[in-house]
Formats: sequence, structure tokens, C-alpha cells
Amino acid sequence: MIKQKLLIFGMAFVAVLMLGSFAQARVAQSVWFESIPEGADEAAYTVRTRPVALQAAFANAVFDEALEVIGYPLNDVREEELRKFLAPTAKAHVLSYRELGSTHMPDGYGQEMSVEVSVNRTSLTSVIKRLGFFKTQTTPVMYNPQYSGVQSETWDRIGRLHQLYGLRPDYNSPLVLVMKTTGESWELSLQGAGAPISAQAKELDAAWHEVWGQYFAQTVNAQPAENARSGVLQVRGWLFPDGVEAFDRVLREWVGSASASTLDAVVIQSDSVVARWVIRSKNIDVVLTKLSEYVNGRGLTYEFQPSAE
Repeated sequence: MIKQKLLIFGMAFVAVLMLGSFAQARVAQSVWFESIPEGADEAAYTVRTRPVALQAAFANAVFDEALEVIGYPLNDVREEELRKFLAPTAKAHVLSYRELGSTHMPDGYGQEMSVEVSVNRTSLTSVIKRLGFFKTQTTPVMYNPQYSGVQSETWDRIGRLHQLYGLRPDYNSPLVLVMKTTGESWELSLQGAGAPISAQAKELDAAWHEVWGQYFAQTVNAQPAENARSGVLQVRGWLFPDGVEAFDRVLREWVGSASASTLDAVVIQSDSVVARWVIRSKNIDVVLTKLSEYVNGRGLTYEFQPSAE
């Protein structure tokens, strides 16, 4: 009976951790100010409560995760626009979080909170895809702008949308974007990529995202990390399954080293617990170096089998 219960528990634990493989756990910080220096510019101290600071930590975690999903450096403007785009809906990509504590800042006014945030990598990758990042790594997408009724004050906003989505106007392009204003709404139609893609919305950003989001979603798949190597990592020696869960979080925290890791199996043996991951990284050697340091003194052993190239 005890053995049967242990087996059931082990299977349930595997299921829980397999679900967790769709999330990435990372630690994010944010600062809030319960008071500000006398005579200071209040605009520089906008985060004044703990709940607002928590939302800022979510936004920071989701933004950092997005940069890892994208996998290549962005210029300052595109990075800024991406952060502003993700921030309002960052909480939608948060599966769970755990506050790790707060410390007072040296200035005596601010407090910095640390939060462990599990980010839904699957949903975030879908958003990144619809923003065009997987198609515009090396060159922007050219389109022929056919605008009517667009006021001069809108041009700066259109320019920033070009930066965010990786677009560039070209009147010789067969991909045509027809855009006009009707009353208080924007009407956009993208032609030249199969069936026309149309959208209407009160805000330009919403209509733009609907049209270009559909375009990028149907024309490209997420690309794997360039020059990444993969393999199977097996670690054994834990006495209890919760050690596997703890290590899974550590593996995901090695940002840039284990950018894609999936827990493949957990086996509860009579003398120890064994777990297996499939990992893909540009820096497998860095992963193994960190792993060697991690297992030292913990009674763990590991084996890494690289995939055939």
C-alpha cells in the first residue's frame, strides 16, 4: 500500500512539474517610495505603494522573459516600445509569484522588493510572434503605405509602431497597407499577403496590432535559438521529490545558459530520486559548469548526453 501511494504521488508530481515546464521562474525587483525627500519632484517618485510596486515587478519579469524569447539584441527605441507594450498586460502572463522580501534603499526613502515570478512562456511567445520579432531579426518588413485623413500629430506614433513591429515604408512593396480615419475610428486593411486582413478600432494602436498581428501570426513560426545545442540531462541523488522542483527553478534561473529546459521524467527509486531534462542552449558548457558547482556537496551526480547534430 505504501509503495502504491508513493508511485501515485510520484506520477502526480511529474504531472505538476510537466505543467510547470510551460512557465519560466525568474526573480524581479521593483522600488516603491512611502515618502519622498522634501522639495523633490514627485514625478520622479511615481511608485508610492507596495501593490503598484508588485505590478512593476511583474512587468519587469515579463519584459526580461520577452528579451530571452526574442534572443537577439534590440535597438533602444524598439526595446522601449516593447516594454511599454507589455507593461499594461504583464499580469496576464504571470502564472504565480512569491514575494522574497524587501530591503530599505540607502537613501532612506525607498524600499526594493524582490519577487519570484513564474512567467507563462507559451502565451508570451505568441505575443512576441504577433509583434513580428521572429520575422524581422535581420531585415524589416517593407510595406506600401496608402494613408488618407492622417493628421500630422499621428506621424510620430506611426514611426514608433514601425520600430516596435520591425516595419519600413516602401512605395515599391507589393504589401499594401490602406489606412484611413472614419469619424472617431481607424480603419486598416493589409493587402498583398493572401486574403486581405482588416481591422477597425477607436485607437490606432489596437487596429494596427490586429492587422499586423494576424499577418505575422500566419506567416512565420517561432525560430529556435541560433547555433543552440541540445541534449538530455539526468540528475540523481535526491532523497525527496521536492529537491527536483527546487533544482528545476534553479535551472530556469540560469538565464542565457538554459534558456529552454523541459522536465522530461521523474523516477522515484528505492534509494533516491532521478530526474531527466531536455535542454537547449547556446551555452551548454556554461550550464555544465554551473551544474558542477551546484551538485558539489549535495550528494548529487549528473550525466549529460548531447543530441546528435
